[in-house]
Amino acid sequence: MDIICPRCLEPWDSSYVQHEMTPEERQDLQTGKGCSCACRANPPSSSEKTAGASAALQLRGEDLDGAAALTDNFGLSH
Repeated sequence: MDIICPRCLEPWDSSYVQHEMTPEERQDLQTGKGCSCACRANPPSSSEKTAGASAALQLRGEDLDGAAALTDNFGLSH
């Protein structure tokens, strides 16, 4: 399952987010600052899905698998 960036809606494999991203990158993704330099260089997505992706990350906290499942259950993933 994927973790959805709440800024640009880019899907990220939850395993990659948990094991390959630095703690700083993971924190930026979880707090809505963006998933990469390219993401932060562009304006945030205006899609209604950004609020849902952000809420899933906030509700599940450090439980990234739970956030991925929540976004998938509500049709927020691509």
